[in-house]
Amino acid sequence: MRAAIIIFIFITLCLISGQVLCFRVFGCAGGSLMFKCLYKNQNDQHKEKYFCRRRGCISGISSELQRRWVYNGRFALYDDENSRFFTVFIRNLSREDDGKYTCGDNQTWSRDVDLEVNRESGCGTSVIRDKYVGQTITFLCEYDHEFKTHTKVFYRLKEGPVHVLNSSQSSQSSEEKIILSDSHEDHFNVTIRHISADDGGVYLCGVERYGSDPSITHITFIKEIQLNVYSRIASVQVQAYSSKSVFITCKFLQEFRRNKKFIQKDSSQKIIVDEQNQWVRHDKVHMYDDSSEGLLKVFISDLTEEDGGTYRCGVNIVHLFTDVKLTVNQVDHFRASSKASAVIGESVKLTCDFPEKHGEIFKHICRENEQKICESISSSEQKRFEFSVSTAGVFTVIISNVSERDAGVYWCGAETRDTHLTSVSLTNQHQLTVTMPPVVGREGGSSEIKCPYNEKHSREVKQLCKGKCFTEDAQNIIRSDEAKKTKISVKNETELNLFTVTLSELRAEDAGIYWCAVRDEFNLRTELMIVMKDAVTREASVGGSVSISCKFIRNHTSLQRSFCRGDQPNICVRDGVRVSSNTRTNGRFSVTDETSAGVFTVNINNLTEEDSGKYWCAEESSGSYIFTEVHLRVIRGSSMIVAVSVGLILLAVCLVLVDAALAFSNEEIDSDYTTVIYHIVPN
Repeated sequence: MRAAIIIFIFITLCLISGQVLCFRVFGCAGGSLMFKCLYKNQNDQHKEKYFCRRRGCISGISSELQRRWVYNGRFALYDDENSRFFTVFIRNLSREDDGKYTCGDNQTWSRDVDLEVNRESGCGTSVIRDKYVGQTITFLCEYDHEFKTHTKVFYRLKEGPVHVLNSSQSSQSSEEKIILSDSHEDHFNVTIRHISADDGGVYLCGVERYGSDPSITHITFIKEIQLNVYSRIASVQVQAYSSKSVFITCKFLQEFRRNKKFIQKDSSQKIIVDEQNQWVRHDKVHMYDDSSEGLLKVFISDLTEEDGGTYRCGVNIVHLFTDVKLTVNQVDHFRASSKASAVIGESVKLTCDFPEKHGEIFKHICRENEQKICESISSSEQKRFEFSVSTAGVFTVIISNVSERDAGVYWCGAETRDTHLTSVSLTNQHQLTVTMPPVVGREGGSSEIKCPYNEKHSREVKQLCKGKCFTEDAQNIIRSDEAKKTKISVKNETELNLFTVTLSELRAEDAGIYWCAVRDEFNLRTELMIVMKDAVTREASVGGSVSISCKFIRNHTSLQRSFCRGDQPNICVRDGVRVSSNTRTNGRFSVTDETSAGVFTVNINNLTEEDSGKYWCAEESSGSYIFTEVHLRVIRGSSMIVAVSVGLILLAVCLVLVDAALAFSNEEIDSDYTTVIYHIVPN
């Protein structure tokens, strides 16, 4: 057993009659610690052993088992009946572990242990290393210079010591599977040759600490290594669907990120990816060798049954590869492609299908790039995408705070993750159009149409059109390189990536759909809604009815009329429509057309005070809105009569009181006047 090789460092001893009663051990914050507690005599070997904190002996571990590690959280204990000691192991030390402990059996003896946890250079380092079967790996184990002459230990968690390098040695035989070599300065190396699948696990690098009695020792472990060992060949099943797409990502170790990758289907010729960090196409297969992440991305669109088979993605020359068994299913239950529209700054919801039969999967959404390859949403944008399952086999994606860059074609579907590979079966396509919020202007006033654009277009000519730019029916309004026109001015703020057009002296005919454009590759839609100068005001009584007539501004047979309520007309026609050309009756509301008079009339019955407020008569033609503002005031008629009656009574009372007061004042004046005369006349 290599366990007999481990030497523990004795730091501080308390000796009485040759017996060790207490000792001190040192640990590394973030690292691990191992030490042994000596029996008092040979008869202690079959008794229960323990190690715990002295304050009530609450935290710690105990065991009656021999030759077996027993674990309790971060603590482990191993009792070797043939060695007259048991071993205590503590993992993931912290400064809070600093303090006094005791070890012993539960009957006859105990030892006091002072545990001191320090923060030393290189303390508590933890790394993860990935390797394939058959490869060789070297670990670098750093230590403080004060330990340069100390014995070095390489230990495997839960399995005991692997190798020890004595202080008198600088290295071990190169014939060994595990080789230790010490620089005697600040680190020692551990090399594991011809790695097998069984070599995976957690390893610890440590140094021995010496004391006055070499029979009592301890090891401070400074570094922890998680070694993951992968097989050279993996086989992964991938499910996809006819006429849809699939996105496959093969994972490789970082050390192979610069090596060329390849794709091979069945027994056909390898397709070598010669270029890194850009998409390379070979027939229907698109490939991207990501050198920064060590990934090979494969995208196959418009799948057919013939695309099924075994694909091999791997690293050229070193012959590391993963088998991908692609099955293309014939299905028709996924919903067809759809179109959606979103307003900048608001949210939009997309509905997606996912195949439940594939077991545990993750929901996925991606957006097509210029090459029509559907790439994953960047991590910086993912926080705006919220997933939720609505029904069995259906989930929704809500995109919040939509911006102009969100326009495009999206695919969503199911993502399946494997150790070596991630596959995404794309099943639903959504064409998302992004528009700017409507602009509302008043007849005779002015309005600004703001056009944001991508930074890459900052030096190019921008333009505003009524109708979609670069189509036959488009009317050019102004370009960013043109001077001011009559009633039209332009401002291009390149530092803000913003092109602004101001339209003055607005008229009803200015209402319509406008497009901001840069060449024919960027088009952003907005609406200009016009509110007419003349507003309509109506007053009616509670319980009564009212008729509100609105003039036709345009004389089109295709006009759609609506009547809605809200503070803003653009929100009103979206969320607050009461009646329209399509819904002529809605509860207490109804609408009639009087074409010969050029008006449409809205009737509201059984009025309440809550009906008071702002309404809008809207007419729409091909997305062009014109509004007439309506103010309705509903009052309580009976209350008014009572108030007038009470007012008249109060007025009559006041008049009587005033007359009485005047009469009383006159009597007093007459009395005073007589008295005055009375006193004056005798003189």
